[in-house]
Amino acid sequence: MNSQIQTAAGFIARLLANPALKSYTPLQKEEQILQFLNANSAQLMPTLRSPQFFSGLPDHEITSLLITALTNTIDTEIPAFLDLILDRRVNFDFISFMTQRADSSAQSRDQVRKLVETMLSRPESRRALTGPLAAVYYGMSKKYLDELFQRRGYTHFELTKVQRLRMGREHVQAMLDVNIILKPAIYSVSGSEGGQSSYSSGLVQPAFAETARSLLLKRLPAVPDSVVASSVHANMSFVEHPSVEATARLASVFSARARGYQPNQRVDRGADTPDKSWFSVARRNYKFYGFDVKILDELYSVAAELLW
Repeated sequence: MNSQIQTAAGFIARLLANPALKSYTPLQKEEQILQFLNANSAQLMPTLRSPQFFSGLPDHEITSLLITALTNTIDTEIPAFLDLILDRRVNFDFISFMTQRADSSAQSRDQVRKLVETMLSRPESRRALTGPLAAVYYGMSKKYLDELFQRRGYTHFELTKVQRLRMGREHVQAMLDVNIILKPAIYSVSGSEGGQSSYSSGLVQPAFAETARSLLLKRLPAVPDSVVASSVHANMSFVEHPSVEATARLASVFSARARGYQPNQRVDRGADTPDKSWFSVARRNYKFYGFDVKILDELYSVAAELLW
């Protein structure tokens, strides 16, 4: 390792040692550091140009060194994190239940992991995975589905009567978690194999969603079509396309909520709790994000009553 890479790695290590980042997932840490570097570039560069750091290098090369060091450091945490997510947080047995094949659970887990690893190797899809992996890590779907199934209101009706999921709550939760993880997989077909290269962080239209679904099914042959379709449809606007599945609508909301989620966040006296506050804002902006406002209403109600 040359001295410049060592220097960059040391600088990044000091930033990551901030206690405020301790409870974040690896990709959340990475995003926080990237935001810090971007927001404080003007203040940091005079120091980073000094002989102690990167004397003589242009600013863009300094930035590139730091981003590379950050990515390499976070990459050392990724394998164990994926083991935790895919082996302990998500129960793939629901796929065997759906396919009536005993071997499909293990196969689907391996295929999902391989696809996620591919997504992590590309900057655009890597960023898009931040919220989904955090949502599964923090158990967001279990936390809310437990309550929504007890209340048997709008969301429960949409899952069981409209989408017609003939599974118990545990299997529905597992399917939702896989939908959440695969939601950004749409990036992996953007610009390749006939994908739509102009796709960015915005919502997609049905034609592109169908192309993405077809391409992803080739990469995920053990995953049922309905699961892949719901994952892709989580990138569509329910406001414009009301046939979007309930699992897709929930995956969209939870992925967005979890991106900046802070566990054990301190709440000031008189202030709204974090989830209640987030769902309140989301309800006002639901058309922009394509959320189902009735689902947001229920999630807001749960968060408000349980002080989440």
